[in-house]
Amino acid sequence: MATKTLKRCLLFAAFVGAPIAIYAQGVDAIVEVPTTAHRSALIEIPTAQNPTASSDNNIPMAGEYKSTKNVVEQEKPVFWTWYADVGYESEYNFRGTNLTPNADGAVFGDVRVTKWNFTLGLFGIHQLGDASVNSWSVGEGGGAASAAAASGTCGGNCPPVVAYARFPTTIQTRFDELDVFLSYKLSLGPIDVTIGDIGFFISRRAETFEKDVWLLPNVTWNIPDTDTRFRFVGPNPTVQNEQFDRVYITLSTTKLSKYIRPQITYYQTLYSAGQEPEAENVILYKPVFVDEFFPLHGPGLPPGFFRPQNPRPNDERNEALGGYLEGRLNGFPITKWLDFNPYTILSVSFRDRTEPGGTSAETVGLFSNHPNRAASGVYGAHPLTGWNHFQAGVELPIHLVHLGGYSSERWAPPDAHVYLVPTGAYSYHISNPTPGTDRNEWWGGAKVEVTF
Repeated sequence: MATKTLKRCLLFAAFVGAPIAIYAQGVDAIVEVPTTAHRSALIEIPTAQNPTASSDNNIPMAGEYKSTKNVVEQEKPVFWTWYADVGYESEYNFRGTNLTPNADGAVFGDVRVTKWNFTLGLFGIHQLGDASVNSWSVGEGGGAASAAAASGTCGGNCPPVVAYARFPTTIQTRFDELDVFLSYKLSLGPIDVTIGDIGFFISRRAETFEKDVWLLPNVTWNIPDTDTRFRFVGPNPTVQNEQFDRVYITLSTTKLSKYIRPQITYYQTLYSAGQEPEAENVILYKPVFVDEFFPLHGPGLPPGFFRPQNPRPNDERNEALGGYLEGRLNGFPITKWLDFNPYTILSVSFRDRTEPGGTSAETVGLFSNHPNRAASGVYGAHPLTGWNHFQAGVELPIHLVHLGGYSSERWAPPDAHVYLVPTGAYSYHISNPTPGTDRNEWWGGAKVEVTF
């Protein structure tokens, strides 16, 4: 895992570094770093692309040339603007839902380029370790139900049909997400308007195991032959890969306050698809030997062998093409080398998020005669319409390096800034949280940002 992570970091560094190297042709660079006197030190990295170098512009010092030109020639237009970051967070919390419950956190990277008010970007995140949750599934909109009821025959001295409870645990061994987005920004008076589209691609590997418990005290399991009220079976099918496409519009302004930037964003899902259990009604597990029943046997099995079975969960994903409204307040930087950027979020779901309990319009009820939907309603949840969550957090950008310079070309030289950004966040789930997400959720992390 460490080798794979190192390879990803090297590829990321190469991707980010390439445009810097290309853009730097025809410029001389200046490196600005913070000093103990709370000022800055300018250290030039000489290049061979300065055809106008002369004794009037450069001062020989210790065998090197120190430029006396301005750090950045602001009169020249900027060719493009880049942003990149890479970091770690203790959980991947998306719209108030923990998508990596009980994992070791996640590493992520973000790259964006802006030209002519268009921004094209990629965001990727990778789960560390295994995630687990007491639910039938882990989905982008939230997990399914955390327990269910069923009935079966005990094969002994008991009523013909006996009720038992089913308690699932889903293990998510892999979660990788890649988001591709394109946006356009324009100003309408004091309001900045951003419209865009985001494609979400989730690669997931997960399995569900369950504990079944007879509700009558003197009933025991024979398949498998535990001779107790409890048995453990699995794996069950569960939600795997998912894909989404969402458009959005953001309204924001900087005219109301010098330090606060309010914004409101509405997202609308246009496409939602994923791999989920939608097959036959019964799960047939690996055959087991039951000595009490020998020489009887299950269909197509040797004498004494039987297959444990259970009703199959169906319709575990939220497939509603819902909307999501998010209001946000962002703080402005207050110092040159150290910023304090708090933010708050309040969100409303229009069938976009999921809430445990009940059934959805896409789910057929417990006693349906649908050939692939029997008992599916007891496993799922329902799309949420209403208040979703409140979130507050803070970012603490620490300005590490400023790379400036001057250019002999038509474009301004790159004006790069490097930040170390510790982060922390708190979320209060207003609606009933899905399994794996707490009502009060805390997480944090850190990232390195590069802008130029």
